[in-house]
Amino acid sequence: MNAKQKSNPEPNKDDFFHLTSYIWIVKDFQDIYSHMETSQFILSERFYSPSTPLTKEGQEKKDDNIWRFLLYPRGKVGVSKEHMSLFLFPLPNEYEKQRRIFYRQAIYRIEMYVNNNNTCTNITSMDPKHKDKIYNHITRINNKINRCGEYDYCELKNIFPDDLNKTEKTDLIFKIHFYYDKENTIEIGSYEKNSNESIIPSSSFENYFNDDSFSDITFKFNCGSEVRASRLVLAMKSSYFKALFQGNWKESKSPVISIKDVKYECFKRMIYFLYSGKLDNGLSFEELKDLYIEADVRDIVDLKREGSKRIVRLVDETSWDEILLIGWQTKNLEMKEAGLKFFSENWMNIKNSDKMNNVISNANFDWLDELYRAKLFGIK
Repeated sequence: MNAKQKSNPEPNKDDFFHLTSYIWIVKDFQDIYSHMETSQFILSERFYSPSTPLTKEGQEKKDDNIWRFLLYPRGKVGVSKEHMSLFLFPLPNEYEKQRRIFYRQAIYRIEMYVNNNNTCTNITSMDPKHKDKIYNHITRINNKINRCGEYDYCELKNIFPDDLNKTEKTDLIFKIHFYYDKENTIEIGSYEKNSNESIIPSSSFENYFNDDSFSDITFKFNCGSEVRASRLVLAMKSSYFKALFQGNWKESKSPVISIKDVKYECFKRMIYFLYSGKLDNGLSFEELKDLYIEADVRDIVDLKREGSKRIVRLVDETSWDEILLIGWQTKNLEMKEAGLKFFSENWMNIKNSDKMNNVISNANFDWLDELYRAKLFGIK
């Protein structure tokens, strides 16, 4: 894999201009595809974009933003196997670490090229969904479970158009362009509270949940369902929603927002929790897992804590691998230890299972080291 980067520091326009570009070349994609399973991914090298286009006199200089591409050759779980998934994965820079900034905005456009049979094809220009599309995302920093990208980014038939077995030598080229938009760029501030404290006020708005008289935003779903809410309530109880609604782009000011990657029931439970501080009893592991992931993405601390408590009670042979991986990925000690404890106590029964293979194939070196130590010494 090779990478090149070029920068254009001079603005093309006063309000909207190009900041920098980065190229990621994925060689022999056909081999990567054939050896990977659904939800397995590869990462690009680190690359950088300016946090601001220009630093004026008297302003504090910020570090460049750090990124990696996150590519799922066979897509993520729940997505058609005939699609691959592509995400932009933000890593914290020193400025963000020191000021406890957990979110970042990205305004960008991606071009994708396929090189096979000595022919380089611009896939993006052929797809109305992506042609000239500029994304404007707010994403959680250093979190693989986020929505800065697309689950169904590209159909595999566009990559292997004449190769049913997908064995033809194929290279992929991704080119990302970062932009500055004066009108739609927001300043995301630091998180001042201790991370163990609740960011949810004690007062409850349960009586006003989904009430037309006290709602100014509607979330719409592909199934046709809707959830109505107050921007003020959501902004009070989630730093993610606060950052979202403070933006100046069209979606932030629109009275209707389409939700595509979250199930209706999951999203409704999350909003209800913000209003009431309550969570239904008897939820399944899958329901709690989805809810925890959404709470993590949107920085809803109390919901993460409650979801985590309930999830670890459900650890068994069907769920231990997912609980362990989510614990690692979201730095949740309670879930990580529950998964490792089940692993160490049931080693003989699970060592050759698909669940074990799933953990090993998705773990990094530090996580594998923790597995090894848990096998040798157990978890107290």
